[in-house]
Amino acid sequence: MSNQSKILNTITQYFVYGLVFLFPLFFLPITRDFLVYSKFYFLAAVLFIVLLLSLGKFLLTKKFTWVHNLATQSLILILLSYVLSIVLMSPNKLQAVFNPQYGLILLTSMVLLYLYASHAFARAKISPILPIAVSGLLVSVLALIVMVDPFQGTELPAYWSFLSNTTFNTIGSSVHFIAFLVFTLVGSSLYMWRTYARSRVVNEANRTMLIMLGVIVLFTLLALIFHVFIVSQQILTEGAQIIIPPFSLSWFAAVEVLKNPMTAIFGVGVDNFSSLFTQVRTVNYNLSDLWQVNSFNTSRSTFLHIFTEQGILGVIGFSLLISLFLKNMKHVKLETAGMFITSLIILAILPPTGITFFLFFVALAMMAADFHKRKEQEEYVIDLSTLTPIFIGMIVIIALILGGSGYFMGRHFMAEYYFKLSLDAVADNSLQKLYENQAKALQYNNNSEEFHRQFAQTNLLVANNMASVEADKLTDQDRETITQAIQAAIVEAKAATALNPQKVTNWQALAGVYRQIINVAENAPVWAVSAYQQAIVLDPRNPLLRLDLGGVYYLFENYDEAQKLFEQAVSLKPDWSNAHYNLAWTYYQKKIYGSAVDQMQIVVGLLDAGTQPEDYKAAQKNLDEFKKTYEEELAKIEQEQAAQGGDQGQQGLAPAGELNLPVAPATQLEKKIELPEEASPGAAVGQ
Repeated sequence: MSNQSKILNTITQYFVYGLVFLFPLFFLPITRDFLVYSKFYFLAAVLFIVLLLSLGKFLLTKKFTWVHNLATQSLILILLSYVLSIVLMSPNKLQAVFNPQYGLILLTSMVLLYLYASHAFARAKISPILPIAVSGLLVSVLALIVMVDPFQGTELPAYWSFLSNTTFNTIGSSVHFIAFLVFTLVGSSLYMWRTYARSRVVNEANRTMLIMLGVIVLFTLLALIFHVFIVSQQILTEGAQIIIPPFSLSWFAAVEVLKNPMTAIFGVGVDNFSSLFTQVRTVNYNLSDLWQVNSFNTSRSTFLHIFTEQGILGVIGFSLLISLFLKNMKHVKLETAGMFITSLIILAILPPTGITFFLFFVALAMMAADFHKRKEQEEYVIDLSTLTPIFIGMIVIIALILGGSGYFMGRHFMAEYYFKLSLDAVADNSLQKLYENQAKALQYNNNSEEFHRQFAQTNLLVANNMASVEADKLTDQDRETITQAIQAAIVEAKAATALNPQKVTNWQALAGVYRQIINVAENAPVWAVSAYQQAIVLDPRNPLLRLDLGGVYYLFENYDEAQKLFEQAVSLKPDWSNAHYNLAWTYYQKKIYGSAVDQMQIVVGLLDAGTQPEDYKAAQKNLDEFKKTYEEELAKIEQEQAAQGGDQGQQGLAPAGELNLPVAPATQLEKKIELPEEASPGAAVGQ
């Protein structure tokens, strides 16, 4: 091997170790969900450089070298399951490819990390546990500093406001932060134990290592204890919640895919879990504290998520991979085995994220390195120095793949960058910057449902701002601009439904757009009803959708339909005071005063006078008014019965900060806008 090749190998090894060390630490607040997206782009960027180094080595040696790895076949099957699931099942295929938590690019990057890391760990003199352990130390120290709230009383710029959160960490959610600390703690503790046992027999040179590992274990343990304490305090005293999908519904979703041969084999498609979650959502879920979370994008367990989105094919791939390493676990070091088992537990109990897959594939790489240290790796070398056409052809193909990957990843990054700028514009109260940056984000990535939904709301905001001017001051040009903004809002909301017609969030957003233009656009009420009905089909046990649709009917005094929907909302969530409140007023408007009293009595019983004083007073006042009206109506009926000498009986009673009746949008125009038929929810979206 030439010196240049050795240098490239050494540089590659440094990049791999640097990636393992920096991935848990890295973040840049220049994208939305920056702890997720910045790690995703960092991972892809470093591996892109590593691939370029490999290409450089190939150019120098004109030899294609493949190092045998025991997991190659399983990894190919896993990637194949992802590709087939996306191609055959995913509604929004490009979004599934670029999803930063569990998409195809993330998994491909993790596979590449495993292949390069297992090779680098096997040849390096430094233990592979050290970069992840030292990274864990720095993550813990930073978390401990933030826990003491060093910026208390300091007005931080909006850009850095997250530092005022005492539970902030560089990993992400609290549960994944705890999982990372446990992973690091297990590995560091076992490595320290093995080093200590070995040092008593061999020499005293390991004392420095023991001290360093002791410091790592100490700070990691402190960060773990204090973080759990702070989160527990927030849950007990402030009512905070750890929002993760319920295990029961995750299990129901996994079982649901078995009912159809295609979904059983290939799953429901990558990035499509939410569409199945809304189908298996139960009434009991509505009684939980999470009921206002309409859907989750991930399962409770990474294993269940794989089964749900990639089907049996994905399960087989991961099962073969895991079983292969379990069978060879006796040949690995104690700390390696401990970290591997810990990573499996994390995959079993936590939703999929970049950090869960990172810990799993790093543990696999460490195990593979231990195997290959015992047994020399087989290398397959193809010399292309005499096969110039093939060599040039491979260079062109590899360059095109790398160039295309870099181009599309760059566009995806720029889209997220501009979208983050649009969110910053909200804090600056700049509607122009908000609009311009969201438009730029969509230019770079037109396949993001979230971008389309948000841009729809931005266009509505533009229309509302212009329509808020007094009617006699509106020019024809203003009306034309308002019309264009409303049409753009509808187009953007419909674009989201076209990208994924199975996701209830998209239909809910479209219905919301129609509802907000009820007073300014013809046919908007009909279209709002149609969109809400489609949302209810996709999420049949969601009480909020029925309340919203009932609200549309209530606004237009169709109290019969409103009553039906409010009654359905009450049956789906009996402890929801606002549903009972709307139903009470609907009964009152229909002059069913006895039922109105009963429902308002339920509202008063559900409200807490201590924590909801305004709502409680309003409900009590309404109840008194309803009772008075009911008593007056009864007296009138009794007088009529006495005059007629009949006995007609009484009317039957209906079954037994959040009280809000449906309110029409404030924006109104003297003359409503006539929108084209293409603006209806059923019309196709123009390309």
